[in-house]
Amino acid sequence: MPLSLALAALATPDAAAFIRRALGLVRYRTAAVDLNGDGAPERLVLAQDRAACGSGGCVLYVLTPARRGGFRIVTRMTVARAPVRVLATTTRGWRDLGVTVAGGGVPRPYVARLRFDGRRYPTNPTVAPATMLRRPTGRIVLE
Repeated sequence: MPLSLALAALATPDAAAFIRRALGLVRYRTAAVDLNGDGAPERLVLAQDRAACGSGGCVLYVLTPARRGGFRIVTRMTVARAPVRVLATTTRGWRDLGVTVAGGGVPRPYVARLRFDGRRYPTNPTVAPATMLRRPTGRIVLE
């Protein structure tokens, strides 16, 4: 994507326009939830486009409102599946996420806990620092 198009997408306050232009997605599911407690909801965007999905799952984006309008990509996570949960626990001021891991050679589906490291969430829920939740709880925000 040309830089000018990406910057134009960043300037728009409309999440759907940002998702179409900056992420290049047409089919997706999204949820607005305040992950960092600042009163401005972040967006969880689970791609549904074939180009963004494989046997292990799809790409999950975590977006946060940008200071000058639009959004900033916090994390681009691969091999994520619904349901996606927002957990009651927090790490470094951001709510932990629970992402379903299945397919792509995973013998039994499970939910991985993803903790914010101060800059982003892990980009792959199948490897450390993501951890398996034995009893997944939390609020499902994407089904």
